[in-house]
Amino acid sequence: MEKWATELISQLDEKLQGTRKRDLQFFRVEEFKRNVERVGAFSKDCPVCEKEKLNIAEISRKMDEAIQIPGKSRREYDRLINRLSSHMQKFHGYFPPFYFTYLFSFFGMIAGLLLGYLLMKLFPEEDWVMLSAGFSIGLIAGYFWGSKKDRKVRMDKKLM
Repeated sequence: MEKWATELISQLDEKLQGTRKRDLQFFRVEEFKRNVERVGAFSKDCPVCEKEKLNIAEISRKMDEAIQIPGKSRREYDRLINRLSSHMQKFHGYFPPFYFTYLFSFFGMIAGLLLGYLLMKLFPEEDWVMLSAGFSIGLIAGYFWGSKKDRKVRMDKKLM
């Protein structure tokens, strides 16, 4: 971690010292701090991270205002944290918790419904049983496949 990131995080901690814990969780301040650390680490090799350092420094100056008062500062902070999270996910491989579990479960349900529909047409006497069985099998398969990928993300310490 770079000296820049350490100083910025300590400034953020000072500014947000009296803020309620619920507000800090709602506005994803801890995630923002972790992304600041990552931007500091990747800024030597990544031009996007280097450009985002300016935006981070600007938002950190008015961070207490962004959390306490709705308005322009809050919108800028929200856009910045979403942009940082998206960049970290796409280019550096960091993912939110249970990302693949939810994604693969959804697509497993869709695939299971399609398979169940085909089986329902092949075996019309067991119509709803085949549809619900396909749904269940697809959901369970997607859940386990996604859990396996999420476990790999946790092992690689690439959790957002």
